[in-house]
Amino acid sequence: MIVAICVFSLFNPVELEVQPARASVLVVEQIGRRETLEGSRTLKLIGNATVAGRDGAETSFILSIPGKIRREFHGRLEVREHDGHLVAIVKMELENAVASIVAAESPPGAPLEARKAQAVVSRSFLVAARGRHEGFDFCDTTHCQFLREAPPTGSLAANAAEQTRDLIVAYQGLPIAALYSANCGGKTRTLADAGWNAEPYPYFAVECPVQGAVAGHRIGMCQEGAAQMARNGKTFREILSQYFPATTIEQSPK
Repeated sequence: MIVAICVFSLFNPVELEVQPARASVLVVEQIGRRETLEGSRTLKLIGNATVAGRDGAETSFILSIPGKIRREFHGRLEVREHDGHLVAIVKMELENAVASIVAAESPPGAPLEARKAQAVVSRSFLVAARGRHEGFDFCDTTHCQFLREAPPTGSLAANAAEQTRDLIVAYQGLPIAALYSANCGGKTRTLADAGWNAEPYPYFAVECPVQGAVAGHRIGMCQEGAAQMARNGKTFREILSQYFPATTIEQSPK
């Protein structure tokens, strides 16, 4: 499954720069021209463009806004002009996105089981909530989910994604766009408590092992609470059962 994620969306860039990563070869098409990038060569993108590997394959590339931000991605890049700025959309494989989100979203020091719970929740959101934006599926901000670089092989985030591969949260047999927030202050809220519209899954107010300052909307999984449950010996399945009552853990639909 491929997901299209708009990156650097907070910057409204008017210019981007791309270069190959890890001995990759990039094929860049813009303004009716095709160029091949190898080695340390960089290329400015100032309008509609596409970046891929040879024969349109996924590839690793470094994308930057000069002087502001620089990140490495794996997939294909499409750049579009919109309202005077550039929209950078990375089309990447689902599990790559999951690992990148786990690395970006997990609280510092979160144990593996908490990160596995995060992986399942993030994957479920990606599967069930595609098309949140016109022209692409998700952005890389809190409106959707944070996404940065893919974590290195063997890291906790990478292991969490791999060890839960294809698993999602389901309600009545269907994947849910599972929600989470940083700290629920000791108890999560229902959608009605938050004044939100009803969704297919009726979020419940559940007790959380972590007290503290509220951070986020307090619906679904509490990330600090999940980390504490993992420290107390709970598995990712037990964590998800706590925060998402009446759900099951299923294989993602293909």
